[in-house]
Amino acid sequence: MKGHIVITGGSSGIGEGLARHFIQQGWQVLITGRNNNKLTALARELPGLQTINYDSLQPGQEQLIADFISQQWNGQLDVLVNNAGHVALTPITTINRNDLEAMYQVHLVGPSLLTAACVPFLQKSKGQIINISSSHGIKAYAELSAYGSAKAGLNMLTSIWALELAPLGIRVNAIAPGPTNTPVLENAGLPAELIQAIHENDKTTIPLQRRGAVSDIVANTAMLIESGSSWVTGVILPVDGGISVS
Repeated sequence: MKGHIVITGGSSGIGEGLARHFIQQGWQVLITGRNNNKLTALARELPGLQTINYDSLQPGQEQLIADFISQQWNGQLDVLVNNAGHVALTPITTINRNDLEAMYQVHLVGPSLLTAACVPFLQKSKGQIINISSSHGIKAYAELSAYGSAKAGLNMLTSIWALELAPLGIRVNAIAPGPTNTPVLENAGLPAELIQAIHENDKTTIPLQRRGAVSDIVANTAMLIESGSSWVTGVILPVDGGISVS
């Protein structure tokens, strides 16, 4: 058995890809999500996978995960992956409080509270935290005030936590994916024709001329977790085909 890992937002997209990888590598894996049907189906497909229905918009949810680690894993945790999130277009002329609060709750407040709850476990294991950020937190895009600023904030939290937790032996890094083939645009409620237009535009604006695959993100996340990266902390690694520097 290689270790114990918690992945938030693990029932689809990047989180699901990470769950599949680490189950295959022999890790103990706990994923969170808000859709019980998806969680149940994935647990049935991947024997040994543990699941918790977790909604960071609701207060006190981080305690569910801390209690699971304490009771089911005897306090063992090696890696926390803060992956859960969503995208919404927020033109500044129509932005509203609910959109802003939901975006910051999911991408900043939730990860902060869950990370705080997991610090005692990670201190014991000299473990690590991986934040799944975005190239949108590095490069500015119109009509993404809430999402872009939330991901930029998560990048800053990565740097702050890296400094703060280093004396405890805990490393903190972030992966910043570019446009990746996941259900995130569909989940955001964008119409099919707009999604297709975004995909076509990506082919010309991404320097490597293709959208990312979940496997691209999984491979680089696993590299930080599984390779000899014990002297790496505070890194925000763009995995985006070069779009953040274009």
